[in-house]
Amino acid sequence: MRDDKKLITSKNIVKIRGILSSLLLIISIIAIFTGIGLYFAPSGRIARGTGWSFFGFNLSKLEMLHTVTGFIMAVLIVIHFIINYKMFKNEMKQVFIGKNKGA
Repeated sequence: MRDDKKLITSKNIVKIRGILSSLLLIISIIAIFTGIGLYFAPSGRIARGTGWSFFGFNLSKLEMLHTVTGFIMAVLIVIHFIINYKMFKNEMKQVFIGKNKGA
C-alpha cells in the first residue's frame, strides 16, 4: 500500500490531535462556566420560584448543559488517551524506569 493512500498518516494524526485538543478546550470552558453557575445557584425550589438565572441560563438548563458537556468531555478524554497512548507509555517509562534512578 502506498503512503499517500493510507487513511491514518502522521499529518492526519496531527490534525486529529489539534481538533481534539480544541474540542476539549471548548467543552472544558463550558463545563467550568456551568459549574460556576451551579455553585452559586440557590436551591432548586428557590431558583425556580424566583426565576433565577445565570447569564440567561436557568437552573435546569445549567444542570442539563453541565451533564451533557461532562459526558462529551469523558468521551473526548478517552479518545485523547487512545490517540496519545504511545506517547503516554513512553513518558511513564521515563518517569518510573528512567535513567535517573538515583537522582
